Amino acid sequence: MSNTGTDNLIEHIITEVGTLWQLPNRDDLKDDCIQYVYNNWEAGYKDEIYLVIQFLSMKCADAMSEADLDAMARDEAETKISSYQEADQGI
Repeated sequence: MSNTGTDNLIEHIITEVGTLWQLPNRDDLKDDCIQYVYNNWEAGYKDEIYLVIQFLSMKCADAMSEADLDAMARDEAETKISSYQEADQGI
């Protein structure tokens, strides 16, 4: 038996998350986001935008920043220079 209130809430969340969603070809992630928003809505948070940002923030916590990539490039360049210097010195 279906609960009309729950069905309406789910439809509302699907619509709102669908409106906010900006990642094409990631319907799998959007479905996870919808579930996250629904679970947290039920827990008392009633702001879709906040919940979508919170969900995406958690997914991006380990993402690489431009500063990370720049540091990795510098480290690799320094490693290559060090390797060349060692080769030149016969080490």
